[in-house]
Amino acid sequence: MSRQSQDISREEYEALLDRLGGLERALSALAADNAQLAADNEALASDLERERAESAARTEAAVAEAVAAVRAEMQAVIDSQGAENARLVQQFQLLQQAFFGSHSERVVPGQLSLFNDCEAASDGAPEPVAADGPAPGRRRRGGPRRVDMSRLETVVVEHDLAEGGRGCPACGTEMREVRVEVARKLRMVPAHLVCEEHRTHVYACPACSEANAAGEDVPAVLVRAPRPAEAFPRSLATPSLVAWAIDQKYALSLPLYRIELSLSQLGCDVGRADLSNWVMLAWERWLVHVRDGIRASIRDGAVIHADETPVQVLREPGRSAHSKSYCWVFCAPACDHPAYDYVYAPTRSGQVAADYLAGWTGTLVTDGYQPYFSLAGVTNVACLAHVRRRFALLVKAVGGDAAADGAGGDSRLALDGRRMVDRIFLAEDAIGDVAPGERARLRSGDVARAMSELESWCRAMLPHATPGLKLEESIRYALAYMPYVRNAISEGRAELTNNRAERAVKPFVIGRKNWLFSNTPRGAEASCGIYSVVVSARESGLSPTAYVEWLLEELPLAGDLTDPAVVERFLPWSDKVPDRCRVTGAETGRLRSAQEEPKQVAPNRAANR
Repeated sequence: MSRQSQDISREEYEALLDRLGGLERALSALAADNAQLAADNEALASDLERERAESAARTEAAVAEAVAAVRAEMQAVIDSQGAENARLVQQFQLLQQAFFGSHSERVVPGQLSLFNDCEAASDGAPEPVAADGPAPGRRRRGGPRRVDMSRLETVVVEHDLAEGGRGCPACGTEMREVRVEVARKLRMVPAHLVCEEHRTHVYACPACSEANAAGEDVPAVLVRAPRPAEAFPRSLATPSLVAWAIDQKYALSLPLYRIELSLSQLGCDVGRADLSNWVMLAWERWLVHVRDGIRASIRDGAVIHADETPVQVLREPGRSAHSKSYCWVFCAPACDHPAYDYVYAPTRSGQVAADYLAGWTGTLVTDGYQPYFSLAGVTNVACLAHVRRRFALLVKAVGGDAAADGAGGDSRLALDGRRMVDRIFLAEDAIGDVAPGERARLRSGDVARAMSELESWCRAMLPHATPGLKLEESIRYALAYMPYVRNAISEGRAELTNNRAERAVKPFVIGRKNWLFSNTPRGAEASCGIYSVVVSARESGLSPTAYVEWLLEELPLAGDLTDPAVVERFLPWSDKVPDRCRVTGAETGRLRSAQEEPKQVAPNRAANR
């Protein structure tokens, strides 16, 4: 290559230098950019790592939250199933108690068992003897039970030595009588029917009859012997027969076909249709006036007990045969006359009670049926036995006090609640038999404090009761009705329970189980009305048969039966009722001693003290 070719011009050299400088500057810029990119890359890597860490943390938290939610949902299901299981177990226990357990809240002294009542009645029971002294022989432990025979017909049976047989076995001398040993026994004379032949003598004037026969204008004269007014004129029935039929059906709860069978066995074929007609006639003509007097006596009082029970009426206009009708019971308290009024109604509407109590003001003792608590002018007293019963059923369902005490939880709280109610009854029992005003004054002490303690306990224990189970329901029931129970404090005539009305329902319920239904509303009204007379009579210490017979004999002769003053002497508690209608030695208020729930006391009284 030539030297000239190797030589470059200055200008070219400077141009190359400029280009080299530009390249260096570009390289520096690229190096700076590379460094920035490296820094950015590091920042991005850090951000990515941070994002990865945050993403992992978020994922872990979400998973943990999801797991917690699933666990909470599963726990809720478990708790729900546990509560449902507890509810079903409790329901099963209550059903077992209802079917197989005792239906009374306390054991009635002397009550017999269902299947071995004869053995239970005879086991260790002292033999009854006459009231004037024991029969010869060994006296039983505990003393004999006395039987008053003073009103019974006495038939003397002599036991004597035969003539010629009174010689002394040792020496042959004739013996003399030194005493007569008397042993009184009871003999049953079966019932029998008697045909009463009523002969009415009719007299005629012979002179007038002869003149009339001869064509003279002289009327024939006939005079009949007077006969007293009868309850059933021109009928086979007599007051004794109809009273017996009423006693058989309404006091002994026998259906008409069994009464018909009893009559046929006594030798008289009287059909049940005739029996029914006679009973209806006795009610509609005569006994209805006595029932009206009983009803007026109840409404004249300051306190009334009320309850209701279903009854079936087959031929009720506008309703099917399976429709449920009701028998309502209204009765006076223990401090008034033993008056009981049974009222038929096709419904359980509160309007029935409103119509019955229209214009009445006072204190009404009832259960928790709400229509009773909306009556104008009425002060309501709720039944304390209903409050107690809810706790007592839970205790009985788990096997009694010992089992409930050991089980803890709701069972233990139920036992505590029942004992709190028992303290109220014990405080009421301690008052004793005093006048209503004094009872109200004494109730403001221990009884009122025991009620306040129960209410405070219920409020404190409500959060500890398992939601949805019976204990919570029982506590809420107590809190709802205790304000009404407290109304009894200021009214000494009112009782703390509605057991009086509930026990009065029992005769009707027992009868309903036998005769099952009423055919028509007319028959249902008659049955309720006759129950009013029969139960009021029995609670007044009267024999229903003798009392109704006396009514049917005397009411046709009494005059205007729409006059309350006339009817008043025929009411069961009237001193005009003859002694032959009274049961000697009978205690009035038999409903108080039979089928008793908690009287005003609690079972296991000694333990509760």
